Amino acid sequence: MRYIFVAALLGLPLTAYAGNIKDTDLITSNTFFLPPSTANTVFIQARNSSDNEGVSLTDLGARLTAKGYQIIQDPSAAHYIVLANIVYCNVTKPEMPVENIVASGYGSGIGSSIMGGLQGLTGMASMAGPQGAIVGTAASMGLSAIEGIGSAVGSLFSGPSTPKMHDDVNYACVADLQITEQGAAVSTPSKAKSGSNAQPGVYQTRLAADVHQKKFDETEATPLLQQRLSAAVAGNF
Repeated sequence: MRYIFVAALLGLPLTAYAGNIKDTDLITSNTFFLPPSTANTVFIQARNSSDNEGVSLTDLGARLTAKGYQIIQDPSAAHYIVLANIVYCNVTKPEMPVENIVASGYGSGIGSSIMGGLQGLTGMASMAGPQGAIVGTAASMGLSAIEGIGSAVGSLFSGPSTPKMHDDVNYACVADLQITEQGAAVSTPSKAKSGSNAQPGVYQTRLAADVHQKKFDETEATPLLQQRLSAAVAGNF
């Protein structure tokens, strides 16, 4: 599967980080375009099944509100259902670079220990109306697989999830994103949308934010990765 690699320095104040951070990247498995719509209601559900619970999308609502969207708590009444799951946060290794994790696409496994699609969004997808329910069923996205991700990713490092770090490392967080457009007249999906199981009005992609540091510092990397991922999700609107 082709993937798009976007390398960019953060447009955020990096004074405190400039000495240790070399650069940061944003990688996405594919692009899609939400059709123009006057509807502006959005329901958001974000989860984190990675090793770093500090990375979240808590500021996503504020970002969308600033764009004129209304965040509501009833998924059945929302025009857009945004489901996101942070599936991986760790130092990347030569045998499993972040580009490969992202290139495998939305819902794919991470490492040889996880086979088939990521099954973390069935309950979430069921909130996305008929379209989301179809995708959830087709992709067998049950919540049971989420529990295996942490241990499977940890096993890739043959020990604790945070091994002893060497100088000059890349720390990445990967998120699966699904946006469902609800309503009586769901727009025709973009050809750029991923996934053979994706139904009309359902858009999926895998995102990764990557920080290249001189010396590993998870506390330093966490807020930067969070902001990059949140901005990337909001950028689809």
